[in-house]
Amino acid sequence: MKYTLPSTELYIYFCSWIFANLYSLYKLIEVQRDILEKDTELLLNLSDLQPGWSSLSRLKDGSDIEWSSWKYFLHTSWHYLIFQFVISELIREACSCILKYWYILSSVIFITIYMGFRQLVIIFAQPFIYAMILICGGRKLSIWITSIFLLLSYNSLKYKYYFWNFLDNEDMEDEEVYLILFSVAWIELRCISYSLDFVEDKTTTVLTLSDAVNMFSYILYLPLLYMGPIILYEEFEKSFINQREKLKTRLKRFAIDITILQFYTFILDLTFHYIYFFAMQNNMQLIRKLPTIALCGGGLWMGLEFHMKYVISYGSTAAFSRLDNMEPPPTPRCIARIHVYSQMWRHFDVGLYRFLVKYIYKPGYGMLCKFNGLPKIIYKLIASLATFLFIFVWHGTVWHILIWSVLNYSGVTLEYIGQVISKHYLYEKFRVNILKTRAMEVRFIAFLCSPLLALSAISNFYLFAGSEVGNLFFECFSRPSLLNSFILILSLYCCCHVSMALEDVQSRGSYGKIK
Repeated sequence: MKYTLPSTELYIYFCSWIFANLYSLYKLIEVQRDILEKDTELLLNLSDLQPGWSSLSRLKDGSDIEWSSWKYFLHTSWHYLIFQFVISELIREACSCILKYWYILSSVIFITIYMGFRQLVIIFAQPFIYAMILICGGRKLSIWITSIFLLLSYNSLKYKYYFWNFLDNEDMEDEEVYLILFSVAWIELRCISYSLDFVEDKTTTVLTLSDAVNMFSYILYLPLLYMGPIILYEEFEKSFINQREKLKTRLKRFAIDITILQFYTFILDLTFHYIYFFAMQNNMQLIRKLPTIALCGGGLWMGLEFHMKYVISYGSTAAFSRLDNMEPPPTPRCIARIHVYSQMWRHFDVGLYRFLVKYIYKPGYGMLCKFNGLPKIIYKLIASLATFLFIFVWHGTVWHILIWSVLNYSGVTLEYIGQVISKHYLYEKFRVNILKTRAMEVRFIAFLCSPLLALSAISNFYLFAGSEVGNLFFECFSRPSLLNSFILILSLYCCCHVSMALEDVQSRGSYGKIK
């Protein structure tokens, strides 16, 4: 539906939503200062606060292990990634047929030198298992059974002491251990992508040496090995076929991208010196002292920080992959302009979304449609359920991830139901006789989406911060004062209008509509 509202009204929504964001963040910082800086002992007892930049003479929130691990990887590996690109470019010009061999060898060298032999064993374990399945003539069912078994095993092992003890040694940083854990999850997706594409290809049935090279070069491709995003195998193969841009053009874009991302990194690290909301979560009594508006500011900060760190991490690895003539997914769309669940899944992690649609949702829906007798919406909901079950297992089989997955599935289900109702003749009569204009319909849809946006936000708080914080937001939103309810609904209503107005505005790196 085309967004049709007077420009003045739209301007008011934009200004109101921006003001609501800034004011809630301001209240968070103000209340945080009142709580912490008036009690120095309480401030020093927050274990995740670390010494910050000497120029600021402030502590820094170092709670986010993902962010510190990704920064560690980029800081220690950027020179090697450039070295790999230089050699890759020389090989393309001299003998492109061995380029995939170089990708494999380069990854082996990097892992061995920077991580160690044990980590090399763990990283090679999954592609080796999948290669054995394909060599033995395994089909889709065996691939999926193996995938679920490996994911469940990994989710169990990563909480066991002996697994950490195997990974860790005296010379390793904590960030290096976490990078290995992150890489296992990404490798799983690439193994599934290659294996299912291989099985789908009817021209071959048994894995050959050439196929194995294709497989391992894709799965172990270094720039995307530890931090993502996921590029589907078919997209990876296109990098060897599609015409390359001139080297000067690629280098120019790389320089621009990295400069912008370094600026984003500076802004994010600077903000960690002033907002301690993550560190405060180690003492839930501090979080409970926050008034509603400040707590909403904390929720907004978690979403913005989550968005920024993925823009930086995905953007950085994507910049290196573009040097190798790949077209990675666009960077995540800002969460402050997303108002429904489907948009969050479609536009935040586009690579993961494409993986889920291609390998789980569409095949599941297609298989279910072979059985007659039920409405198509039922088949769609069952296919979506299978997708979210995989999401739950892949992200980690823990309680707060389960709650996040269930709430997301519930939100998507409500969206499906709304879409079906919107096509019913009774709604059409309601639109013509009551709403009358497209502008009124837009306002009506924004009003209906506001509670769904609140549910979407709370579900993400479970992902960002765990069960205690997520439960606190539910408690806060279930018993709000009349004034806070009005402010919250009005702010969410404005956000819905902003999101609908900017729906077709792509994030950086986007080309065309995401399907």
